[in-house]
Amino acid sequence: MPFVVVITGIPGVGKSTITRIALKRTRARFRLINFGDLMFQEAVKSGLVTHRDEMRKLSLKVQRELQLKTAQKIAEMAKVQPILLDTHCTIKTPLGYLLGLPREVIETINPNFIVIIEAYPSEILGRRLRDLKRDRDVETEEQIKRHQDLNRAAAITYAMYSNALIKIIENHEDKGLEEAVNELVKILDLAVREYA
Repeated sequence: MPFVVVITGIPGVGKSTITRIALKRTRARFRLINFGDLMFQEAVKSGLVTHRDEMRKLSLKVQRELQLKTAQKIAEMAKVQPILLDTHCTIKTPLGYLLGLPREVIETINPNFIVIIEAYPSEILGRRLRDLKRDRDVETEEQIKRHQDLNRAAAITYAMYSNALIKIIENHEDKGLEEAVNELVKILDLAVREYA
């Protein structure tokens, strides 16, 4: 039976770092797939972009077509091995926020769990400013808070179309990365046992 855990959080929250470490510690054998990387590969193959940060500037129609193609590939992979899908619930575009997993995409992937990684807006802003590898838009703490609020709302909608459970993990500077990683490991181990 296909098994998918979606892990999400806005840029700078520490999602990818937590995910990589948790996968090394869990007893469950998930295949890690980054939705954006897979979608980027499709876009490059089609000659639409050359750099990942150009993706959000594509037309909405093109982005939606790429999302669905990517979802279909993930659904096929999930038939072979449990998937841990690293993605964004919402993507900020020049025209507004785009759902990362619109209805036909979430129904195609049909996840069992949605895990949201969150942090204080001030922490996210600081992490973004220290990450020189990415070309990210500059946002205020209020805009970051709004984006996290939209993620929660989107996750609830995604759960409505997939019957997925939602879990929020906080990644605060004072608690440390270790606590967030341990919480994700516990979820992955329990999730696989529950659905085995």
